[in-house]
Amino acid sequence: MQGSDVYNVLKKVGATCLHHANSVITSCTFLEQGGLLSREFVEQHKLNQTEQTSDGDDKKFGVWGRIFVDQVDIHARARRKKAPNEYGPVLFLLDLDALLQLPAGTDVLVTKDNPIYWEGKPGAERWFQTTEELGNGMSLGTFAQMIMIRTPSGKLDFPNRSSRIILDDPHRKLPSGEDAYDHAAKRLRAAAEAGKITPSIDRRECQADCICPKGYAAWGAEKVDFYFG
Repeated sequence: MQGSDVYNVLKKVGATCLHHANSVITSCTFLEQGGLLSREFVEQHKLNQTEQTSDGDDKKFGVWGRIFVDQVDIHARARRKKAPNEYGPVLFLLDLDALLQLPAGTDVLVTKDNPIYWEGKPGAERWFQTTEELGNGMSLGTFAQMIMIRTPSGKLDFPNRSSRIILDDPHRKLPSGEDAYDHAAKRLRAAAEAGKITPSIDRRECQADCICPKGYAAWGAEKVDFYFG
């Protein structure tokens, strides 16, 4: 499908923007390079990124070279279930219009389920096959319906060289003793400066019923450092 096809469906179901969550280390690489990157791009260019449990499946099923974005904020959607977001505390938000500005040669898939559950399933059960099927089947807030973008370069530039970010505050310290949020925000700003990106970094304001405080409090020091270090 083309970006415009997916854009029209997302507008119809009420989506307001695209979301991508990741660790501080990987997010700094994005900012230094000026855009969201496929994990294949990062690997091939020997850049920094944290491992994800889905890496093996993404390579196996041929989506390692795609950039994954969501139609929902997993953190907000997952309250009471699995917050904090296990993909990472750094959330990039892109206007839906980014789908209308994709470079020539780009194609877009929308999954019906996470690739970690694709084993033994045909393509028709892995992703939407046509724009019509997507229009009938997409539902706002369904996290399994991930948007996977393959650009010729493996990169999706930040529009107007600016990036909007929401950063979690775990109210934890890193092994170094530095506050995790302050350290992460400082690293992101430095990476943005190196990549000539203008960042807007907002501290996430959790809802009253969000379980993130308990979730982050239960993390070991190594996990805090993995995501925020």
